[in-house]
Amino acid sequence: MIKELWNSFPRILEEKINALLDEAEPSSTKAFQLYKTCQREQVFSGTFEKFTEHLDQYFSIAKSDRRKSDIDQLLDRPLHSSVYLEFHLNFRTAQVSALSVSNIVSWAHNLLRLNYRNNSPVISSDVINKALQYIISPPLYEKAQDISFADFCEAWKKTVFKLFGKQYDGEFTQIMNELKWLDKQSTEMAEARSISHEPFIPTIYLTQTEIDWTESVHRAVFFHQPVPKFPLSKGPQKQRLIDLQRAISLYKIVQSSKLPEFVKHRENIRTTILSRCESLLKDRAR
Repeated sequence: MIKELWNSFPRILEEKINALLDEAEPSSTKAFQLYKTCQREQVFSGTFEKFTEHLDQYFSIAKSDRRKSDIDQLLDRPLHSSVYLEFHLNFRTAQVSALSVSNIVSWAHNLLRLNYRNNSPVISSDVINKALQYIISPPLYEKAQDISFADFCEAWKKTVFKLFGKQYDGEFTQIMNELKWLDKQSTEMAEARSISHEPFIPTIYLTQTEIDWTESVHRAVFFHQPVPKFPLSKGPQKQRLIDLQRAISLYKIVQSSKLPEFVKHRENIRTTILSRCESLLKDRAR
């Protein structure tokens, strides 16, 4: 169970961070801005206090269930669609739940501590919290929504450097390398699941050049030899060949690395490449 959680750590953390906006309310500044906008559009003539009650009612609805009609019925008349877009929140305009933030920090810290079996300062609750605060209270030049795991890693890196300088560089780099690797693996798996749900296409047209390259890749990986580059400078253009090229790139990374967290995935990637080559050669149009 812990291993499964750890393998999914980047994706789950990313989802947890973005989900903060699903339950967020407008900040006081955003609430007043929406109030003035509705007054200007002549769709609300009541007091600011009454308007905030309407906002509370609207944002108490689960985000997936909110509709324009939910806010329209609370106003004097319906909003124009373009004005309704202003009710969308991001981390600059939202007030997120402090309890939810605390729960994410606790979850992330405990999983990191269990995996690394130590209490390193770089994975402390305080550091994770400060990195998360950077995300949910972003400077003007940073993203305020659609946060990726890479965005969190960058905030975490800045936090560690600000607090400790380069004191824990080696340790932090090792942790970051493994987490980025897990993130790549998770992305690959998501892409694979997406492909598996697509309608089955029994054949794919491959040129002779593409066939020769696929066969050469299979032979090289099977016999643990250097993998040949794609023969055309523009690279593969067909999605399945592009996916194969991505797997090859990952394989080359783990081949040249001596880090245990990379080495342990080497055989899995090798098997993936062999399987994709065999599938391409089997499905190609004859």
